[in-house]
Amino acid sequence: MNPADQNLITAWQRASEDLGIDIKTNYLVITEGRKVKYPVFVRSFGKKKGTIIAKYELFIDFPMPKHKDYHFSAVNVETYSKYDREYFIETLEDWGYFGADFNKPIWYRGKNQNG
Repeated sequence: MNPADQNLITAWQRASEDLGIDIKTNYLVITEGRKVKYPVFVRSFGKKKGTIIAKYELFIDFPMPKHKDYHFSAVNVETYSKYDREYFIETLEDWGYFGADFNKPIWYRGKNQNG
């Protein structure tokens, strides 16, 4: 794993601990007839199943999954490789929360009308 991937994963792991969100790292999805490993998956945000995160710089290497229940976000690795609580909350608010009400994080304000 290259350092940029690890930094992205580490930042989202910190977000998971601090914000109480459920993430998976090195998330494997079968899309377009092949297995693709994405650095981070954030459950319950973006769409029903969650958001798959890929690095914007390598978007061509990470095809968008053809699954209607997933949201897909190609992020700037430099921006998301250091955890900034307010910035990550803003991103999650933009994506919207689609999980169970009893699991909704206390910091979530529902700014996205869909979530």
